[in-house]
Amino acid sequence: MDHVKASPRAMSFLLFLTLLNILNMVDRTLITSFGTAIITDLELSDSQFGLLTGPIFVFFYSIMGLFMGALADRVHRPRLIAAGLILWSALTALSGMAKSFAQIGVARLFIGVGESAMAPAALSMIADLYPKARRGTATGIYYLGVPLGAGGSFIVAGILGPMIGWRNCFMLLGAIGLVLAVVLLFLKDPKRGAMEEAQDAKQEDLIGGNWRSIASDVYSIVKSTPALAWTMIGAVFLHIPLGAGQFAIVWLERERGFGVGEISAVYGLIYIVFGTAGTFLGGILSDWYQARFKGGRVRFLAYLMLGITPLLISFRFVDPSSALFYLGMAAGMFSVSSFYGPAFSTVQDLTPARLRGVMTGLLLVACNLLGLGIGAMMTGLLSDAFSANAVFEPLTKALLTADVLSWGAPASFIVASIYLERSNVKARAPGFA
Repeated sequence: MDHVKASPRAMSFLLFLTLLNILNMVDRTLITSFGTAIITDLELSDSQFGLLTGPIFVFFYSIMGLFMGALADRVHRPRLIAAGLILWSALTALSGMAKSFAQIGVARLFIGVGESAMAPAALSMIADLYPKARRGTATGIYYLGVPLGAGGSFIVAGILGPMIGWRNCFMLLGAIGLVLAVVLLFLKDPKRGAMEEAQDAKQEDLIGGNWRSIASDVYSIVKSTPALAWTMIGAVFLHIPLGAGQFAIVWLERERGFGVGEISAVYGLIYIVFGTAGTFLGGILSDWYQARFKGGRVRFLAYLMLGITPLLISFRFVDPSSALFYLGMAAGMFSVSSFYGPAFSTVQDLTPARLRGVMTGLLLVACNLLGLGIGAMMTGLLSDAFSANAVFEPLTKALLTADVLSWGAPASFIVASIYLERSNVKARAPGFA
């Protein structure tokens, strides 16, 4: 039971971080929202578009995320986010001026570098603002930025796009980010380890401080904590269809008969409603489940995903005018959004406070480089390959491949929950130290 309580300013701090995460996701997802227009305007192949939304962005986002995670454990975290926000906002604006694959590719690369500062620093601060019993809910609130931001980007594409064009939308969002960066410069960094019990705080003194010892400590923790390792593996599997989802609007317009821009606002609205519900309820219900049942938050997450899987598969096959089509779309958004609170709070719980930033960075490397990056690139390559061989609905087949691979996520979370249950039993055993 937690004996520490969150400070009165914790909620306002959390809401501002959530606002920044919304902007983060709007800027990141704009290229997906305007996918058809950008592919046409810059004369891109599906493979090139997959590279832009996958490896070109996520490689530098992931690698720099690990570095930013280590920095988040050492420097003033709000100012670290401010530096990243300035960089990604400036490059978002410059993306609107791109005339070729190479130009927009370079911009995407540096957007990834800038955005890599956000999650490690933010999640580390959230863990210092809220006690363990409330971290799932707090993390879920922060990750409301994903559906609100991603969904918001589709609404921007559907409403503002026809009015001012995709290029001006990129420049407008970049300018907004530069303004918000100023606010971060005046925020106070929360005290590290403030929400830990006395015993946990004492254990933090054993953690090394230089880069080599940090790497050694991280390796030791992952190796000795199977629940942590399997939670991260499950997160990777889940991010494969998220990477493939970069082609969502292109697929709806190309192979499901929607006109260019016709489905964007509707898709964005569904994403906001059901993605928000998934993110919010995923955090709250996983905290509730962990307090009452064995297996922790990740077992709840596995059960939820297994229950929704039939709707996700049927979504690829049913008529786009049917209610089941939109139900499957909504279920997919609910499912992937429910992941953030349970998974990230589990990783935070299993990681010492002084290493939470770098461990979050490591998780982001795994999720984005191995999951999202491979998912986007694989989908583009498969789509082009299927098209070259005259396969019917090639993009549908490519997306289905990613959907099937995602089944590794609930399986991994079940394994993680078993190890988590065993470790809890061992900790309660008489004579355990």
